[in-house]
Amino acid sequence: MSTNSGHVYLACVQPDGAGASVLDFYAARYAHTDREGWEQLLAQGRVMRNGSTARAGETLRCGDVLEYARPPWDEPEVALEFGVCFEDEHVLAVNKPAGLQVLPAGVFFEHTLLWRVRASEATRANSSPMHRLGRGTSGLVLFGKTQAARVELARQLREFEMRKTYLAWAQGTQLPDGCVARHSMEQVEHGPLRIHVASERGKRATTRVRVLRREAQRERSLVAAQPITGRPDQIRVHLAALGAPLVGDPLFGRGGGAISLVPPGLGGYQLHAAALSFRHPLTRQWIKLRCLPDWI
Repeated sequence: MSTNSGHVYLACVQPDGAGASVLDFYAARYAHTDREGWEQLLAQGRVMRNGSTARAGETLRCGDVLEYARPPWDEPEVALEFGVCFEDEHVLAVNKPAGLQVLPAGVFFEHTLLWRVRASEATRANSSPMHRLGRGTSGLVLFGKTQAARVELARQLREFEMRKTYLAWAQGTQLPDGCVARHSMEQVEHGPLRIHVASERGKRATTRVRVLRREAQRERSLVAAQPITGRPDQIRVHLAALGAPLVGDPLFGRGGGAISLVPPGLGGYQLHAAALSFRHPLTRQWIKLRCLPDWI
């Protein structure tokens, strides 16, 4: 564990929050802390309203600016170093290690890829990731360093122009040489969280799968997976739905549903974003990147 520097979280009161007390506002919207906890934080002066210390019973107005100063907290130790695969003044592509979360959430703030990238160099201070990888997944993550680059790269993602290929070890050797998974996915309750699983009631999702190598003695297959859509944990869910869950995956089992109550970010499997192709947002030239894991 290591202690971070704390953080100030901003919130602007919208019409649906006007008329509520400060305590009611935080207790209703930020359930990671219970009502008693928010009451204590307000009593400690941790929340400001329009620049002045907020009291629990104050009535909020639309447009009020709230600041919650979260005190420093311990973050779990994870792999923090990333590799640079491509960079110019507009875009940055990095190789994320497994275990490093992309965006701040829960107990992770400074121990995230976003924080590490922005803190690494002044020219990267405004960079934002264009897509996410699960915490247990390693490989290529593309950042936009300017607003213009982010707008164009977001369009390529939205219109399925950007191409991504993942490598993974899947259980068994029964997958066909090539196939397409089209299992729909929906969000369901998973303990205190929500996850996506295979479901006929869900939204459409498509992944192309190709077997690269079969290892009968170890009962596993090396596969390349190309997600056409971008649902959360899509490759893990689709391979599981095909009857070949990722080796060591503690969450998704055959059928594409949850087999335990572990959090979705828990690792134990090998899934790597190995190739990424996109058009440069300014020059319009195709950029093709490749970054292989050390476990193939």
